[in-house]
Amino acid sequence: MNEEILRKYINEFRNLRIDRAHGNAPHQPVLLLTIIEMIEQEQIKINKIPPSPHLVEKFLKYWNCVTNRKPNPALPFFHLKSRSFWHHHPNPGYEKALEVVSQIKTFSQLRKMISHASLDEELFTLLIQPLEREILRKTLIDKYFLGLTNEIQSVILEEQQISGFSKELLDYVQHDFSTELEEPIESKKKIREPGFRRTIMRIYDYTCAVCELQILTLDGESVTEAAHIIPFNKSNNDDVRNGISLCKLHHWAFDRYLFSVDESYIITVSDLMTEKGPTEWMLKTLYGKAILLPKQQELFPAQSALAWHREKMLSQ
Repeated sequence: MNEEILRKYINEFRNLRIDRAHGNAPHQPVLLLTIIEMIEQEQIKINKIPPSPHLVEKFLKYWNCVTNRKPNPALPFFHLKSRSFWHHHPNPGYEKALEVVSQIKTFSQLRKMISHASLDEELFTLLIQPLEREILRKTLIDKYFLGLTNEIQSVILEEQQISGFSKELLDYVQHDFSTELEEPIESKKKIREPGFRRTIMRIYDYTCAVCELQILTLDGESVTEAAHIIPFNKSNNDDVRNGISLCKLHHWAFDRYLFSVDESYIITVSDLMTEKGPTEWMLKTLYGKAILLPKQQELFPAQSALAWHREKMLSQ
């Protein structure tokens, strides 16, 4: 470990900008805590940090732990450019615009202009090393969140457990899929739902498999949901092949068997649907449309789960 380089970034982390005009708004240290955790969990493996819904999801978890102020993850992602260790990489065509823009207020605007950010290579090298990473994380906690150490450590521990459960779900696809009732693991009850959701969201890139919209709030939070094909209360089955990413409307309709998916991953609509209004019309127009599928075939929805769902639709 190069002590001089480490001291340099300890000093950088101790001198972040904090908005105290209307109460504590520690956007920059919260974003750095988020990035440190994502590096630790190997969710950031190279020095490339995209403004993704996954990053926002983790940012908000830390934010809600340390303040009740309204969050805006676009602010620190943009304004950290004032620190020498943070570097923006524009999307093609936005090079000049990014040079002159003085502020970005929404996450959608941020994603439109910025492809990703990167850290100084020296800093990234420190953060992939456990000891140095922990020193820099402790620097942030001690400087900006003194008195909230236990709360932050609880978030860190829970995120580690969720990430571990998510990895288990992804590893489990090497086994044959089963629709049979499984016994829920009581010790994993707290992390089961967020772990399943996060895994499905990442598999489908926070995009609805039906309408293919990546629906984000102005703050960058995804409103897409992780749906079970065979409901969890009937199967206790969090196998990712029993999951699909849906927006709220299509999740509601899917859970009520108003549409399903056939053997070729084509949408089929219930015969009970009649075009009485805009919602019914929207669902009827889905007929014959292919759903969005994961990039890896082993993560595709299980045919036996889809067959179960189709049977329920036909029996309505």
